[in-house]
Parts: sequence; C-alpha cells; structure tokens
Amino acid sequence: MPQREQALRQYRRRAPGYDRGFSSRAVARVRRRALERLELTRGAVVLDVACGTGVNFAAIQRAVGPGGRLIGVDLSPEMLDVAHARVETAGWRNVELLQAAIEEADLPAADAALFSYTHDVLRSPQAVQRVLDAVRSGARVVAAGLKAMPWGGPVNAVLRRIARGYVTTFDGFDEPWDRLAAGLTGVRVETMMLGSAYVVSGHAGVDLVDPAV
Repeated sequence: MPQREQALRQYRRRAPGYDRGFSSRAVARVRRRALERLELTRGAVVLDVACGTGVNFAAIQRAVGPGGRLIGVDLSPEMLDVAHARVETAGWRNVELLQAAIEEADLPAADAALFSYTHDVLRSPQAVQRVLDAVRSGARVVAAGLKAMPWGGPVNAVLRRIARGYVTTFDGFDEPWDRLAAGLTGVRVETMMLGSAYVVSGHAGVDLVDPAV
C-alpha cells in the first residue's frame, strides 16, 4: 500500500528540481498523449489529481480557456508551493489548488480528471473512488505513467530504480491502471516508450469500492 509519510519526505526533497525530471522528450510525449485523450473542451472543469508542481497546467489552460476551471490537488505542500508560483507567474485566475490526500480531499464536480504519473494514488482504491465520485457521469478520465515491461527483467530493474524516488509502492506495476479501469467504461489502453509507459482513458460512471469493505 502507498505510504503517505514516505511520499511527503520524497517530494519535499524533489520539489525544487521536479520539473527537470519531466522535461525529457519521451515523458513529454506521454504527457501530451494523455492530454489528447482527455479531449478537453472550452469551459470544462478539470481535476488534476496529484498535480505536483503543475507541469500539466499550461496545456490544460490552453484547452479549457479562461472560462474553464482547473483544480489541482496534491499531498505535498512543497510541490504545491511550486505550483502556486507557476499560477501566479502565468496570471491564471481560474485555478484552485488544494493541499490534501486524495482520499480525504473535498473535490468539486468536474468534467474530466487526469492522473499523470500518480502511481501511488492509482494503487489506493479509496483515492480512485474519491475521484470517480467527484467527476460528473460520463466524464473523461485519463491516467498515464510508467509500467513494468512484459518482456524485460533487467530493464524492469532499471525502471524500478527510476521510479523509486517517486513512488512508495510497486504494487500493480504491471498494470497500474487496473483499479481505475474497473470504474470506467469504454476503457482504452495504449502503451508507449517500448511498453514502459501507458496512457489509459475511459468514461466515469461505475462504482469501484464495495460499500461493505
């Protein structure tokens, strides 16, 4: 299971240089594809789950325009400090940033939700259901990130070393999206970077967590 305190320590250290780690062309292609699959329209309300420093904010803003709304939620105050600075520098007036664990966040209704490189969140059924409860019926939901390669033992060891500084669990690393996909319809799974990355999309509208659990 994801470890909250460990995640806070990791991102406290990583916040100042986090954006540099997401500047590679390969990662940028995955992020861009995820945003394409989100199919955002002008005026949409978008939930950026575990938004970090806001690396996806500019692209979301271009899609939804000033009449849209962007809600970024993240556990780490240090990551959100960078996101706040990004918002202020850009002069965006339609962005709301919430510091909270996704499982406990008071999320507004949204037309779309993005899980961009948020492995720990995707491994928490409660966090996933919290998001699915917040988005409107039929909302577009997209997840993207790293995954284990089906054929690469040594390569997977390298992937784990890369990911270790950003995640606290490797539960479900073969299919990080499986819990989210269980709550979506019309699921589409795409792999990128020779199978080491994924983009999964679908529509919200199915309960995920058994109320009896």
